[in-house]
Amino acid sequence: MKNLIAKLVLLAVMVSFASFSIASAENLKELKIKTSASNNSSKDKIESVTILLKGVEESTLNLEDKILTIKYNPEQISSEMLVYTINNLGFKAEIQKNEKEKDNKKNLKTN
Repeated sequence: MKNLIAKLVLLAVMVSFASFSIASAENLKELKIKTSASNNSSKDKIESVTILLKGVEESTLNLEDKILTIKYNPEQISSEMLVYTINNLGFKAEIQKNEKEKDNKKNLKTN
């Protein structure tokens, strides 16, 4: 367990030093990630680690639907790095497509 925490802290530090741009509120994106978290311990673990990542401004996990909502600066951290971090915590993580993208795909299939 200590080894895992040490790796995650190291990962957070590496991500922090890899980016030099300054975060601004207007550059923030919202990302929804479906997770396999199932209890408050899982929720606390995911939220507390992801909020430490450079570029992450907000991290909130809803246990009812297991969706993690992250507000982040894509110039400082990628969505792939966020998913990678959650996977390294021992949870499944999958980026949720936004409803407009789903509707557009349905329209393309019917036309």
